[in-house]
Amino acid sequence: MAYGDQPTITVDDVQIPLLGFGTWQLEPDDARRMVAEALRIGYRHIDTAWIYKNEQAVGEGIRDSGVAREDLFLTTKIWVEHFTHDALLKQAEESAASLGTTPDLLLLH
Repeated sequence: MAYGDQPTITVDDVQIPLLGFGTWQLEPDDARRMVAEALRIGYRHIDTAWIYKNEQAVGEGIRDSGVAREDLFLTTKIWVEHFTHDALLKQAEESAASLGTTPDLLLLH
């Protein structure tokens, strides 16, 4: 992954940009537009969550940005109600489908 001049941390040979653009409290239309703009101005780490109800718009914003998927780091979060094995796997699959891509990092939220 190429992150330009973004400072990163390396964990198990994976580079993660230290500065991320968060999408909490963004309505879908705003999320789409603001994610695209954040990537346009140089952000390379996008953070969202299932509970924010904007994952689809975040994915659209990523695609709208013109930044190659391999040039950004995408984090999403699994909500506390989905912490059982089967529910967690289902939520991870649903988030990937909503985003239109597989996230690089899943966090328990």
